[in-house]
Amino acid sequence: MAVRRTPKRSARPPGPKQPLQSSGNQALAAAFRARVAQQGLSVRALAERLGRPSTTVHKTLHGQRRMDPIEFVAWCDVLGIRDPVAFIRGLG
Repeated sequence: MAVRRTPKRSARPPGPKQPLQSSGNQALAAAFRARVAQQGLSVRALAERLGRPSTTVHKTLHGQRRMDPIEFVAWCDVLGIRDPVAFIRGLG
C-alpha cells in the first residue's frame, strides 16, 4: 500500500497590517496603559480586579492581544472610565 501524502500549503502572501498592529489597537492599548499608570496600578493588581490572568492583562496593555466589547466595558468599569464611547472617540 502506498502512503498518500498531502501537499504542503504555501505560506500566505504578505497582506495588510494585522489587527493587533493597527493604529487603533495600539492607541487603545496606550490609553489603557496611561490610565493604569495614572492610578498607580500594577499589572497584577489590575488582573485581580478584572478576574483575568496577569499574562492576559499584560498582553492587552501592550497591544499583543485584542479584547471583545464585553471585556472592553469591564476594563472601563475597573479603570473608572464612565463613558466608554467618549473614551474610544478620544483616541483618534
